[in-house]
Amino acid sequence: MSEMYYGVRNSNEAMIKLQEKRNAAGKTMLFILFGALLILIPPIGLIMIFYGCSRMNKLRAEMRALYKDAFVREPLENNFENVLYEPNGGYSYDAIESFRVCEMGNRHWSEDFVNATYAGVNFQIAEVNVRDVDERDDHTSSTTYFEGRMMVFYFPNKLVNSVSVFSRKFKHRALSRREEKDTKVELESARFNKEFDVYSPYEHDAFYLLTPHFMERLEFLGSKYESIAMTVYGNRVVLAFNEPGKNVFDANVEIGKLDIEQEMAKVQSEIDDIKMFIATILG
Repeated sequence: MSEMYYGVRNSNEAMIKLQEKRNAAGKTMLFILFGALLILIPPIGLIMIFYGCSRMNKLRAEMRALYKDAFVREPLENNFENVLYEPNGGYSYDAIESFRVCEMGNRHWSEDFVNATYAGVNFQIAEVNVRDVDERDDHTSSTTYFEGRMMVFYFPNKLVNSVSVFSRKFKHRALSRREEKDTKVELESARFNKEFDVYSPYEHDAFYLLTPHFMERLEFLGSKYESIAMTVYGNRVVLAFNEPGKNVFDANVEIGKLDIEQEMAKVQSEIDDIKMFIATILG
């Protein structure tokens, strides 16, 4: 039986509880709407709205936790070893800056932290948002530098001085923070050069790392995610998917039909990409 359906079966209890909370949320929304209709009858309408909103906030937190238990934690544990999943955990500002993926603004948040092992390779994942906020007396503006997932892999006995790869659609690159000796490297594949920019102070490192097979895998990821980046320093490889508005480990579970197979497949697809990437590096 596939891992996806195995996860569905064993997460049944959490899913039942999640559906109960979803039903309660629907009733609470009706309660709030009814309170709005009675807003002209103080204080009944206001009390109903206040109570309903407070109840809804509590249900949202409970549904979010149940969703992550049912659709995230169990698939991770079924596929990887030594899994530590912290929905409210994430990377620090300094850690994100050290990845040298994107420009760093003055605001950041990170959540859905995962630390696990696969095929002897330790790796970490977290959702990341980096932006710069300009607050002035008359207005506030914000520029998002990165919104998506950053993965960090530690490969034993795989050492590369410094190589960075960016898809052409990856904006706000951390190039201004790089050493001046970094130069753009043209590889033997014209197709790869058209889709990606490669930088390294040591050209031979880029050719050593980016074998034809590895380039094919990056092209596959580039076709799936479009805006991606990879930085390699020593035995550490950072892979970043810039996907604004998307969070693989989250979903709107308040309203509408919850497609169990679709939610499990979404997380499993991410898991399969991690396995593929590790296998590609290990050769």
